[in-house]
Amino acid sequence: MAIATIESVSGKDYLVWKHPKREIAIGSQVLVNESEEALLFENGQLLHILKAGRHLIESGNIPGLDGVIRRSLGNNSPIKIDIWFVSKTSSTDYKWGVQLQVKDTAHQLIVPVGSYGSMLLRIDDPASLVLQVVGKKMSMNKTELKEFLIPNIERSLKDYIADKIKKGSLDIFSIESILVEASADTKRSIDRTFERFGLKLIDFYIQGIEVIGDNPEYKKIKESLADAASLRIRAKAASETQGFYQQERALDALNKAAEKDTGVAGQLLSKGLGGINFGGSSQTDSNGDLKKKLSSLKDLFDSGLISESEYNDRKAKILDDL
Repeated sequence: MAIATIESVSGKDYLVWKHPKREIAIGSQVLVNESEEALLFENGQLLHILKAGRHLIESGNIPGLDGVIRRSLGNNSPIKIDIWFVSKTSSTDYKWGVQLQVKDTAHQLIVPVGSYGSMLLRIDDPASLVLQVVGKKMSMNKTELKEFLIPNIERSLKDYIADKIKKGSLDIFSIESILVEASADTKRSIDRTFERFGLKLIDFYIQGIEVIGDNPEYKKIKESLADAASLRIRAKAASETQGFYQQERALDALNKAAEKDTGVAGQLLSKGLGGINFGGSSQTDSNGDLKKKLSSLKDLFDSGLISESEYNDRKAKILDDL
């Protein structure tokens, strides 16, 4: 039996790879890279986990292999030795997507909801992963591991959305607003499951949640809600601009009056009519034109800046002064 150097020769996408030969000669070496661990099985039983470095298969170097060597020297039947190489590199290549059926109790709708995202994952316990997930297969890549894990993501995310809708804090029309909270909650939910399989979930992201398909009832309600929101915005804008419009109109009238007669306008402005006070004292131009004064006073009255009684009193005073 030839003495060989055994190392992983699989592609970069591999997570778990099994060396194809099962008859390992005494004195063979196992090379384990820094980003890997190797598992050594004898006749289906895990004997040792090999860390990064060079490992010589000989008596006393690896616990449990002394029995392998003794039986190899005196037994014609070869002992089956399996060596698995497991990558421990953290990776963000785990893109996922699921489709859920969600019932919105507020609007009595059942609609399909699509969600997608990514996760940062690392294999922490290679033995747990190989024994529970890989089994008798020769290898496992990232796509296969992702397909194994997606049902757990789907179940946890569906439970979270259903619970939020049941409590009345979410409906299908605001479902896109929960990405950060849903990401954190789903991660907490699946953390323990992933650990059981020897996996460390470092980060979990939900990048999108939205209703998919052409459900006519959903579209109809969505359009109605959009119209209602638009109406509320327009009403608020109209309310906020009404006072501004009145103030602008008052200012224009006062400026117009001031251009015609600084005496009358100055008196009214100094009293703070219209909420504006320019200061300054009242000055009566005894030589002013009567028609001009009365016209300015009429503009103030028409603009609503003075009452009818104020208008009549001021008019009478102007005529008296004359």
